[in-house]
Amino acid sequence: MALNKTNKISKKLSIQNKLIIINMSVVIITLFFASTIAVVGEYRNQHDFFLKSIQIQAKIIANNTTATLVFKDKTGAEKILEAFTVSPDIHSATIYDDFGKVFASYIKQEKTNPNNKYDNIIKSIQGSSNIFNNQFHINESIILEDEPIGTLYIQVDTSRIYADIFNYLVYTVIIALTCLIFASLLLFKLSKNITRPLLRLTELMSTVIKNDDYTIRIENHSEDEIGVLSEGFNKMLAYIQVNDERLEHELSERNKTEEHLDKLAYFDVTTNLPNRHFFHKQLDQAVKRAISSNQKMVLLFLDLDNFKTVNDTAGHKTGDLLLKQASSRLTGVLRQNDYICRIGGDEFAIIIENVNDISDISTVTKKCIEILSNPFELDGNIFFIGASIGISICPDDTSTSNDLLINADMAMYEAKTNGKNNYQYYNHGMNLKHSHKFQIESDLRHAISMNQLELYYQPQIDSNSDQIIGFEALMRWTHHENGIISPDVFIPIAEKTGLILPLGKWLIETACIDANQFIDSGITDFTVSINISGIQIRDKSFIKNITDSLSSTGLDPRHLEIELTESTLMDDSDLVIKKVNALKKLGIKIAIDDFGTGFSSMSYLKSFPVSKLKIDKGFITGLPNSNEDTAIVRAIIAMSHGLNINVIAEGVERQDQVDLLKELSCDMFQGYYYAKPVPIKDLIK
Repeated sequence: MALNKTNKISKKLSIQNKLIIINMSVVIITLFFASTIAVVGEYRNQHDFFLKSIQIQAKIIANNTTATLVFKDKTGAEKILEAFTVSPDIHSATIYDDFGKVFASYIKQEKTNPNNKYDNIIKSIQGSSNIFNNQFHINESIILEDEPIGTLYIQVDTSRIYADIFNYLVYTVIIALTCLIFASLLLFKLSKNITRPLLRLTELMSTVIKNDDYTIRIENHSEDEIGVLSEGFNKMLAYIQVNDERLEHELSERNKTEEHLDKLAYFDVTTNLPNRHFFHKQLDQAVKRAISSNQKMVLLFLDLDNFKTVNDTAGHKTGDLLLKQASSRLTGVLRQNDYICRIGGDEFAIIIENVNDISDISTVTKKCIEILSNPFELDGNIFFIGASIGISICPDDTSTSNDLLINADMAMYEAKTNGKNNYQYYNHGMNLKHSHKFQIESDLRHAISMNQLELYYQPQIDSNSDQIIGFEALMRWTHHENGIISPDVFIPIAEKTGLILPLGKWLIETACIDANQFIDSGITDFTVSINISGIQIRDKSFIKNITDSLSSTGLDPRHLEIELTESTLMDDSDLVIKKVNALKKLGIKIAIDDFGTGFSSMSYLKSFPVSKLKIDKGFITGLPNSNEDTAIVRAIIAMSHGLNINVIAEGVERQDQVDLLKELSCDMFQGYYYAKPVPIKDLIK
């Protein structure tokens, strides 16, 4: 309350009075501290001098009373103690013998000094406060031949010091008040020189506001801060005068901009469809209408399949064109009162209200998938995409907009899991499935620390010698409750959640340790192949993890081979090229895994220092009966050999496949025909 009252009073004061108060406060505080320091300093000097003087007197008297103690001359001792009568500050003195008994004593006769006008004041101060303790005592040993034979006890009165200090304080206060008076007069005079120009500026400002006239200027003859302020005020008036004519035009432009911003707030710039903000608002209202009217409302959550591939290979400009065409096609198959919104990069949401027959939704969904499955012609190129759609119904599935969106999202991911380019209705079993995935994710976080992970190795065979020339390291997870969990289950979860990074680091370290076990067992000419995901190779610690593992295990880098997929090589190609070249510089071999399933390109093969191609087992399975698979495998082998790249066929399971692959000059084999993946202990028995 007191602070608020002070602020209100301060606001009502003029600048002149504020300056006076501020400066006077500074002066008063300065004088107070200066006076305090001076008084305290004076007190310390007098006190130290006084104490030293008493100590000298005590030492002299103690030395003189040595003989009286030796000869038990009490009268002589008392006469010596009477020497303290010349020291008005000593109240009493007592000599104790070596048994602690009083030998002789002296007590000063108290006399009142009528001339000391401050005596009563000092005594009253001392009596009211324990701070001013006017007595203290000194003990001085009486020595004979370096042995104490008694003690001199002196009680000292410090009243005289306090009287002197009080006098000093009075003089100091008088001087400080005199300085304060002169400072007040000077500050009052100087403050007028500061506030007078400010008052003129205030009057001018009032005139400008009253007359709305920005041509008025203030005369300025000073170069101090007030002069700078006056000059700035004149420049401000000139600026306002110049810009006043443009104000009307700017207001018009601002209105146009606000209209544009309103559109941006609710509409997507690329597709011109309503955006996520509009969608959430409209979805809330649609759910409320469905519940209040007892009508069904359906939400379609649509994600374009393979859109990222178009974006990465053809560029974002082409990707934006595709989004425009896709949104136009979708709008064409919907009713006028249906809402379609773009809520993410390649994600769309469709709100359909007043649904009487759920089978109609399947018809609409099929039309959406069909229209998006047709080819897109963009910049002279043909692109094929598709759509995965999740469907959730209100109020059958849920009666809240948030849960409706979550359900449709789950159903969409189920559609993608089932092969993409299809649709799925939400069902409660999806919750259990997703809960299972979340549980796997949680358990996977602790799999390394709980020693549940293990590497299995599948041999790679030279086609000419039928000898083992390498091993592919494959991660296996034995859950403490659920047993063996397939890599097809936990690896996608690890990649989606980022757990692939610590898992990948563990795999690299373990593979390097196991490679040394192969060497110790007598297998010397081999490589250990490690599958690396795009997330791992883009990680800034990837190269360091490999070099640290090689350094800690002492493994020769020539025994290590990194397998990358084609899609990994194409994503962020500049960064990947840099990482791959760094691996090659270390002496590590590079292989392309699952070749033929991605976006095979001669230019990419020339850009990377690849030493091996692994033909995807999907092409090997059809051998030797499928002419198409045979033609593809023959072309891959011929192309690879033309680039001095070795070829390994994975998924080899039958003798007739081996015979054909040897005929086609395939360099290496890997598959169940030779060996299944097994733990290292089964390979180095």
